Order: sequence, then C-alpha cells, then structure tokens
Amino acid sequence: MDRRNFFKIVSTVSAGVATTACSSNKSDALTPLLVPEHEIIPGEEQWHPSVCSECSAGCGVIVRIMEGERIIERSGQKFRERVACVKKIEGNPLDPVSGGRLCARGHAALQSLYNPDRVRGPMRRSSERGKAEFHSISWSEAIATVADKLAQAHSSDPAGILFLTTPQAGTRTLTIQHFLASIGAPPPLTSSIAAFASERKAADMAFGWKGLPRYDLAHARYALGVGADFVSGWVSPVYYARQFGQFRQGRPGIRGKLVHADSRMSLTAASADEWLPLRPGAEPHFLIAITRLLLDEKLVRNASQLPAAVNDSIARANLPDLIRATGIDEARIRRVARELGESEAPIVIAGASVLHTNSVQALLAAHYLNLLLGNIGQTGGVLPPYPRPVSFPESASPQNPNIAETLKRAQLLMLDGDNPLYSLPKGSGIAQALTNIRTIVSFGSFIDDTAAYADAILPDHHALESESALIPAVANSSVAINIGVPFIRPLYDTRAIDQTLGELAQKINAPFETVSARNLVTPLLETGETWDQIARQGGLWRENGAATPGSKPLFEKLEWGDAAFDGTPDQFPFIFQPYPSLQYQDGRGANLPWMQELPDPTSSSMWGVPVEVDAQTAVRLNIATGDWVRLESAHGALEAPAYVHPAALPGVVSMAIGEGHAHYGRYASGKGANPLSILAPVWDHSTGALASGATRVRLARLEKKPEELIQFSPSDREQGRWGYR
Repeated sequence: MDRRNFFKIVSTVSAGVATTACSSNKSDALTPLLVPEHEIIPGEEQWHPSVCSECSAGCGVIVRIMEGERIIERSGQKFRERVACVKKIEGNPLDPVSGGRLCARGHAALQSLYNPDRVRGPMRRSSERGKAEFHSISWSEAIATVADKLAQAHSSDPAGILFLTTPQAGTRTLTIQHFLASIGAPPPLTSSIAAFASERKAADMAFGWKGLPRYDLAHARYALGVGADFVSGWVSPVYYARQFGQFRQGRPGIRGKLVHADSRMSLTAASADEWLPLRPGAEPHFLIAITRLLLDEKLVRNASQLPAAVNDSIARANLPDLIRATGIDEARIRRVARELGESEAPIVIAGASVLHTNSVQALLAAHYLNLLLGNIGQTGGVLPPYPRPVSFPESASPQNPNIAETLKRAQLLMLDGDNPLYSLPKGSGIAQALTNIRTIVSFGSFIDDTAAYADAILPDHHALESESALIPAVANSSVAINIGVPFIRPLYDTRAIDQTLGELAQKINAPFETVSARNLVTPLLETGETWDQIARQGGLWRENGAATPGSKPLFEKLEWGDAAFDGTPDQFPFIFQPYPSLQYQDGRGANLPWMQELPDPTSSSMWGVPVEVDAQTAVRLNIATGDWVRLESAHGALEAPAYVHPAALPGVVSMAIGEGHAHYGRYASGKGANPLSILAPVWDHSTGALASGATRVRLARLEKKPEELIQFSPSDREQGRWGYR
C-alpha cells in the first residue's frame, strides 16, 4: 500500500482532538433504552494510526473504529450513549517493523481497552497489603496523598525512590526518566524477562553497539539459530516472522535453509529445516566448536579481523570436550559447520530466550563467529543498531540489574506496568521486600500481583487513548519512530501518566517538563514535513545518512564455562526451562481471553499451560498427557497438568510463562501455575538479570486431577491413535 492510498483510509481527525463518536454532531446524543435497536443508525468506519504496547517490539498499528453505544445512567434513568468503538487492530502498512502485519497479542490489545477489570479511577488500599482490596477516591485526594509520601522520600533520601516500568522505549519512558531526574532519584528499572539485557550487553562488549543488533535474515542463504526463538517471542516477533517469510519464499528460485540449535523444540525449531537438540547451557560450547571447525577447515572469510587473543583461546580449546558438552553427534556438527562455511550468505542468529549464567559468553562467541563469516554490517548479515535520536539516547531504556536487592533498599516504589512479584522467584524474598516498603504507588490499568500491594493506584489511560511515540526494538531505517495520537476519549476517570507525574512534581516544587510525541519528533522533521502529516501516517521513518556504528571488535578476549545450575542432580535430576510464550510473553497477556483461548503451538493447550515432559521420563514415572504432576525445586513447588512432548530432551522439563497470577482480573487470577515462582535466585553477573534456566527440579506424578487439560487437538499426529503407550 502506498502513502497516498493510506491517507485515503486514515481520517484526518487522527492528528486532531479526540472525539467520543465517529460523527461530532452525534457525540453527545443519548438514546432512551426503549428505542428498538433496529431504529439506531450505525456509523461509518474510520482507521486511525496508533502504537502497540503489548511488548517491547514497538510495532505501528492502525485501528478501526465505528460508532457504537454504551449504557449509562443519569438521574436514575438508563440511556444508550453513542461512542466511538474500537472494532479491530491491524499492522500499519507504512511501518517498516510490522509492514501491515500484527501478532496475536497485538490483535488482542482491544480486549485490554474494554477489559471489565480495568481500574476506572484513583483508588486507595482499604485492607492489608496483598489482598487487592481498594476503595475509590478523588484525583485531588490521590495526588495529595501520593505527593505527601513523595515529599517525605525526597527529603529523606531520593536514592530510596524506585520506579519500575516496562522495557519499551519511547516518550513514556523518557518522561519517567525526566521526572526521576528532577527529584534526584535513580533512573527507571524493569523486572521483565523480556528486556533482552544479555543481547544488549554482548553487542556492547563485542562492537560497542548501543541497542539490539539487527539480523538481516531476509537476504541470507543459510541461517544457524542458537537459543533465539525469533519466530515466537524473541525481541520483535512480527519483524522476524516477516524476515523469515522473505528468507523462505520471498526470492524467486532461492529458499534459505534454517538449522536451529536449542534445548527445546520451540516454534522456531519446529519451523527449521533441521533441529539440533542442544543441552541446556551448552550454547557457548556449541558456538565455539563450530568456530573451531571453520578455522580448522579454512572456511572463514575474515580471519584477519579476529583478535589474536580470541583466536588463541579457540585454538587451545579441546574440541572433543566441546562437542561432548553439546550432546549432539559430532558428524552433525561437522556437517552443519561445513554447510555454514560454504554458504554464499551465512548468518548466525543467537539469543537467550532462556537465560543461563553463561549466555553472554555464548552471544559473544556468536558475534565472533559472524565476524569470521564476514557478514558484520553486510547485507544478509548482522547489522548494527541505528543510533537513536539525540533526544532519546539508549541510556534512557530501563535496565534490569538485580531488582530483588534493589527492592530491599527502596522506601518508595512506583509501578508502571511492571510486575516484579510475578517476574521474580519467591526465593528472592520479593514478597517480604514489598511488605517492608513504606509506600507503593501503581499507575497501571489493572490490579496485578504487585499492584495488590499498592497503597494507592493512579490509573493511566490505555495506550489507544494516549499520545505516545515508540522507538522500535529493531528497525531497518535510520529514523524510525512510531506515533500514536488519541482518537477516542478515555472510557473511565483515568489520567495520562505524564499529567499525573507533572502534578506530583509541582506539589513538591520539582522542575519537571513532560516529553510529548510532538516535542520528540518536531526537531527531526525536514523541509516540507509537518507534525500533522507524520501523526496522520503513524510515524516517522526515513534514512538520514547518519553514520552507523563500526564493526571492529572491541572486546579482545573470549572466555567460556559451564552454566551454573542450582540443586544437586541426585536430588533434583531435571533441568527446568521456563520460556516466554507466544500468548503471554512475560505474563502480561494472561488477562486477555483471546490469549487464554489461543492454542499453544506445541501442546495445543487452552486456558492453561502444561509442564512439558519427555517420553522416556513419562514412561518411567507413568505419566500421560493430562495427568497432574508436582514440580519441585529447592525454593518452591508447583502443580500443573503434564504434556508428554514427543521432542522434549530427556532430563529437561519446560513450561511456558504466563499463568499463575494471584491477582490479574477474572480471566487470569488463580488460574494455572507460575513457573518463575520456583526458580532459584540466581543472577547473570554480567547484566544482573535473572538466570531463568539455572534451576534443577524433581518431578512426581499426582494421583489427583483437579481439572482437565484443555487441548485444541488432544493427540499428536506423529504418535498415532493411542499415544506413546
């Protein structure tokens, strides 16, 4: 779709003032309930650009609205009020990230807008923390109460003020950072497992890149994936799904080959030509073995650029030990290395969908391997992230160093969509830390696990009701900012977070200025461009000739070691792998019914996620799909239904993240189990992030079956009618 036709679809009101209905002359019309529905004239559709806030990818979207109605009560009489209703969300065809496509979570965003469990106004806690019992208060009372607590914390020690938000980069995060700077508090942090701290750290160490590398899969011929489930929930699912489609079928006469090494048959592994079942935590061993074989067989293109110390480390490595650690047959590894080295356009895509204590080492090894293949900064290779606008540096992105320890020192906690009580294991002492904090304030739209501990809730508008600008996690243009402006009035008595923070700052006499999308974008406009034009198309995307970061390696050593696992193999014989799910990612999507009923790609389970068990273990423990099992670590236990996965590695059990919320509305509260809760409090020392794959567990079959495992397809086709038995 070209821009001219796109402008015909998008109403010019998108860049103007928000409206209640599609037609301004009907915006305040009230129709008594006694009027039959067939006498109410439906409105016409309009499409408005916006941004998706369901994950940190930052996709641009367009939103279809039509005239609808809601029932309100005035003076004891019920009326139908005409309103603008969001009917559908699609990808913005002009956005280089989404390209007009959208993932399931993006489509389901309208269910968070109309969710019956949204917080409809400011609230104050009415019972002890954790019970999620609140009563409504006025905004003036809410601002005064929170401002008083903020003033106390500010005068006592601003370092004790902790602000937790989501990993998204945009005007919202920048506004929060400016607010914290104005009161002398530390920058915002995040506890989300979807911050991709290891990927950022490795890119910075290897080449000095600030941000996430871009993998030009669309123009590669041979791709080796290692630990990055890029088709499902890694970094930017829509962007890489489009890249993968181009890689497979977008070039006449060329079909790229994907070999994926992972410790679980993920959606990416299932989509690959070949899956290499890699032992958990053996990613650096596998990558260094591949590198060593390429060097030995002289299949590298760029050996001169490899730092001498790195070359010596790889040359001294014991190749048989490396191959043995991977658990993969040597002949397969040698063949894959040869195919990779002989390909015209090879690429290695490495990530940490399940984080280990040595994941940064693996990612560094992958960068050096791509360097040897000669694809750094090249078409079909690994591309450096574009420098961000001066007004939004990479340092403004929330980081996630050991949140558990930071929480123990906090006196005032502010929450903006972050849920540390869910994201952090019980063994980290998170519940006690929240209990000890003097004041907790939430700006979220829902009462989730952590918001249940809040003293006050000052709810923000929904993303579709707000103005915002997002910097995509990855983009293929030097200037890429997706923009959303409000096109519907807020449904409830909520306030934009920048307005709330501004009022709080004013109360304590802090010099604070908000950051709007217009202020962020206007300095970047060229001659002939206007804010209204950019807002109407939903973003600013172009090449500005800015120099991209260099590709010369800065880190001149390479060390690796075995991943650490908490628990002894004799007591806890299984390695546990909680992984971000397609439906829920880090757990945020669990309160959306569409996501609950979306079948899991592996088990086809719905309204719940099972524990994935390999067939050998299932036979030994007499476990069948649907049986309930108990999974126990040294730090906790959970109970959930089992799914006998035909491709699971023996000795490894996996479980999708997303269920098991104590509080998160009617669709998620008290349903399923949270796999993160039983993890060991083990942290990656390079980044401070939680090592989600560093826990050992034991497994036992339960006689009880509290509820059935709901599956879209109860049998696996490969196993036949009677299953593995």
